[in-house]
Amino acid sequence: MNKTCARCQKVVYPIEELKCLDKTWHKTCFKCTECGMTLNMKTYKGYNKMPYCEAGLAFGWIAPGLDGSFDA
Repeated sequence: MNKTCARCQKVVYPIEELKCLDKTWHKTCFKCTECGMTLNMKTYKGYNKMPYCEAGLAFGWIAPGLDGSFDA
């Protein structure tokens, strides 16, 4: 069975696959939920199973840890 990207819902082939936050993504689709910045395994912060950039957290788009669900 083919895997689908969590962002674009298109088929993800093994060469372009990134597994993170219990989902499968195209490497080019793994972007900050708020600002759209492309992320990678070193630059993302996870919150509610969605990727965010460091700036998104720092500028208060979300408040990590307030409900105990921060999963960076």
